[in-house]
Amino acid sequence: MRPRRLIAVLAPVAFAPLLLAGGLWWAQRPVEPAWHDNAVADATDTVDRVEARFARDHLYTAEEFVHAAGQEPAVTVLQVRGETHWQTGVTLVLRVTGHGAGVNGRGETVEGTESVCFRLRLGPERDDRDDDIDCPAGDPVPVPRDPSLDGVDDRLRRALGTAGPDEAAVRAAVAGLKLDPAVRQEIAVEGGTIGVALRASQYDCLLARVGATGAQTWRPSHTQLAPGELSCSAGLALSSQFGRRER
Repeated sequence: MRPRRLIAVLAPVAFAPLLLAGGLWWAQRPVEPAWHDNAVADATDTVDRVEARFARDHLYTAEEFVHAAGQEPAVTVLQVRGETHWQTGVTLVLRVTGHGAGVNGRGETVEGTESVCFRLRLGPERDDRDDDIDCPAGDPVPVPRDPSLDGVDDRLRRALGTAGPDEAAVRAAVAGLKLDPAVRQEIAVEGGTIGVALRASQYDCLLARVGATGAQTWRPSHTQLAPGELSCSAGLALSSQFGRRER
């Protein structure tokens, strides 16, 4: 009977480290912050938007995909492989910062961000993607950001309204806006009318014309600025197409 009593006493001791280890494992499991799910959903929405931009702009090369993805403030391009969509296929790995809010255990609304990585496979036969993958190590792919003309419309209209149809005054008015040097500026004169074109990127174009009746501004639509369609130029600002809506 003595050995049995010895076993009965030692058994709990033998299992104690396992129970302790298990308890520590549970205690050390990471607890997702209250904002986690909403932040991941926000990051996913951003990738959906990036993919929609790829399709809308009919992108083809790896360079175009990288540039377009990198224009999203929340997106960092970590990896790129391949050359073209229809020949080699292009694979991108993106790290996306999502923002979310949630209610913690004390009933308080808290906010935070999560970084989520996605793998996008674009061609050659079909497109697909993997969500919430492990983020690879290494430096991100450098992507220059396009300048922006957000908020410039009203400023340009007011500046040109006081300049009148005078080329020197119009040039001074445009210079006075102190736009990003990367914004392409073009000014042309035809008869008594002055045309102005400001272009920050393929689809960020602001046109103006100044005549005897004052100043007008116009932004051609995304479709109108697609490759092979209208050009963002001072000539367009002076043409009969100025202000026309897409059909």
